[in-house]
Amino acid sequence: MKKKYKIYLLLSIIFTLILFALGIGIRYIIDPVGLNNKFNLGLYKDIALAYRTQKFVELNEIKPNTLMIGGSRVHYLRPNDLKKYTNDKVYNLGLSYSTLEEQYYFLKYSLENFEIKNVIIGINLYTFSEILEDNSSDFDKDIFTNKFNFYQQIKHYLEVPLYKYLKFAFTNNFTEPFYKDGAITAYHQNIVLTGKSWEQRKNNSYNGYIEKYRDYLQWGETNLEYLKKMVELCKEYKVNLKVFTTAIHTSQLNILKDLDKMDIYYKWKEEIAKITPYWDFMYDNSITRNDDNFVDTSHIKQEFGILYFAKLFDDSSVEVPKDFGIYVEKK
Repeated sequence: MKKKYKIYLLLSIIFTLILFALGIGIRYIIDPVGLNNKFNLGLYKDIALAYRTQKFVELNEIKPNTLMIGGSRVHYLRPNDLKKYTNDKVYNLGLSYSTLEEQYYFLKYSLENFEIKNVIIGINLYTFSEILEDNSSDFDKDIFTNKFNFYQQIKHYLEVPLYKYLKFAFTNNFTEPFYKDGAITAYHQNIVLTGKSWEQRKNNSYNGYIEKYRDYLQWGETNLEYLKKMVELCKEYKVNLKVFTTAIHTSQLNILKDLDKMDIYYKWKEEIAKITPYWDFMYDNSITRNDDNFVDTSHIKQEFGILYFAKLFDDSSVEVPKDFGIYVEKK
């Protein structure tokens, strides 16, 4: 009798393992985020389900020479606009809702593994807050030491929300990729712009930042230390580093004034100048006052990225408003 139970137990274990392997295999074939791209089922790849993992895998495939690093505001910038000045392989490492800790580890890994010549870092005030809202990201520091090994792959395919993905993929008929070389594409931006009116997009982001600045914006040194580490890494690896503050719609400055947090805004700029020289675009100017230049109150349209780069690389052939961009020397 005991022998019979042992056989049942063994068969149950084998059957469970077969089901587990089958489930992983199906997820691998569907490949919701587009990490292996071995099978073309005609389905849209939703990179937003695992930004960090997808970018790590793609980063290792492209092996860039120039990096664009920052949050979602950098994510909108076009690599080709920067390639004009670097003439090499450019990759956009902008990550939506990213932290400086995440940016630091991506930079460190890239410098250790690729021939990086240029690093462009776009910074914004909120990510320097001492307390940050949980971004619920797939960031995992282990991936930088273990690479995307077998265990990491199993973990990824188990965690990706397959039902949510399939429901989204089958109900939306997208014809072009949302991302290229790590950056948001013009196709993606156009979908965002046509999905809602400017007033809706403006109000949503404006109200969202009222909550962010009110509930989370708090002065601290933690994230300044990550920026210091990033600057030191670039010096150690002798790369050409350029830092700039990302432009925001002027209405966001009014939020800081209304919440009595302009002291943090000014202190932040002063502290950055103690670490590195930078170009400042995050203030009231002719670009930031114009609604037509923005996706919402936080993101400048990607076609205006050329204005950033023209200033950073002293390109007089590009017409840039005189009041857009102030160079701040290291103090």
